[in-house]
Formats: sequence, C-alpha cells, structure tokens
Amino acid sequence: MRARPLVMVVDDSKPFLMYLSVLLNRMNLEVLPVTSPSEALEIAHITRPHLMTLDMRMPEMDGLATLRAMRQDKDLADLPVIMISSYIEKNWQWEAMSLGCIDVLAKPVDLRRLHKAIQQCKLYPEGPRRYLRSVFEKPVDLYHEGRVQNVPGVTLSERGIFVHMRQPLPKGTPVDVEFTLQSGEKLKVGGSVIYTKAQSGNDTLLAQGMAIKFTRMTGRDITRLSELVAELLVADLPSPEAVPAAESN
Repeated sequence: MRARPLVMVVDDSKPFLMYLSVLLNRMNLEVLPVTSPSEALEIAHITRPHLMTLDMRMPEMDGLATLRAMRQDKDLADLPVIMISSYIEKNWQWEAMSLGCIDVLAKPVDLRRLHKAIQQCKLYPEGPRRYLRSVFEKPVDLYHEGRVQNVPGVTLSERGIFVHMRQPLPKGTPVDVEFTLQSGEKLKVGGSVIYTKAQSGNDTLLAQGMAIKFTRMTGRDITRLSELVAELLVADLPSPEAVPAAESN
C-alpha cells in the first residue's frame, strides 16, 4: 500500500483538534496535530505536509495571519489550506479565498463538504477520490464461482473495497461482497477486481490483496453503503457540538 498523504491540523481547541485528527485518520490520511500556528509553520518546513487545515481564530496568531505568512514563504506558498472556524465573517472568508484557500468550513464540519475540499488538493497521483472512504478493518464474505471466502477488509469506499488476500484473484474477476451493517443487517453487492497486489520481495502479508469496484448495486444498496461509510467515519467520535464554545473558535 502506498504511503498516506500527510495532513497538518492546526487548532488551539484540543477537543476539536482530536475530533478532526481522528476523522481525517479514518479517511485514510496521515495526521499531524498542532495547537500553535507559529510551531505549525516551523514544523511544516520540516515535514512538508500535503495539506493543512487551519483554524480561523486563535489567540497567538489567527488563521489569516498564518495563511498570509505561508503565502509569503517560498517553501510554503503552494501548500493547500482549508480554513475552519465556528464563526465565519464574510470579509475573513473573502480574504482567505483571495489568498488561495481551498475552502472555508464552519464548525461543526460537514463530512461531505470536507471530503469535497480535500479532493481539490490533488493529494493522489491517480487523481481525486470521488467517494468517501474509511479504514475498514473488518472481515467480509467474498463470493466467487460458487465459493465463499471470509477475508479481512482494509479500506471501504462508497463504491469499492480493498481486502487482504494471500492469493488475489485476477484483475477483471467478477465477485460479490457481503458486509454486516452497523444494525447487524447483511448487505451484498456485486463488482469486479480492478487492482491486485501480490507478495514480492520484502512485502509482508499486509501488503497483499486486491481492490474491488462495485458495479452491481441497486439504488437502495448505494444509499445503505454510503450510510455505512459515513457511520464508520464518525463512529464513537465525540459530537463536535459538545465542544465548549470557548474552546471551539
């Protein structure tokens, strides 16, 4: 599996910092949480993140001042930034966008708008990922040629899944995949193998597996799968509304 893009999350509210960091990690991104804007600028020079989320209002140095400093720094000038705040003033929003900000999001963060903003940052060489995806370390039943195998999942999106297999099926192989939803109900969808990763050299078993694209689904299947991915992303996270207003700038 290729390395995950690195996202630096900058917010002085520790509860919200934890909330957003866990959410982005579940979206299969590497996360570096930072509470101080000045430290974020220093660390960014070393780690070279692919994306930064930046709180608009912070006591030491507000988000706009931080963004201005980045745009004047030749090493950070092109770093994609998503601004986030519980209070968005129109003039701030316009200035942030004029400084090349990808988007300005309100707290609590809307999951699909956050995903849409991330896709504009060109984090993946193969292009933007249209659909929400989550880490999915649960077993699924894989049906092929009248046989069923129970295999561990890796990541799940609204239109596909990557699973671990010691001997992946050939590309183009039609399969059915059955999940257990959060309610305990079963969901079975059809698709085909679009990518395989077999063991080679020093690869471990964890690197082996295959990606399956779902192509045979009803409208209800699509809705239920989308709901499942969204539930996985926010499961057990504290409600962002529960963060005290004084801490959620």
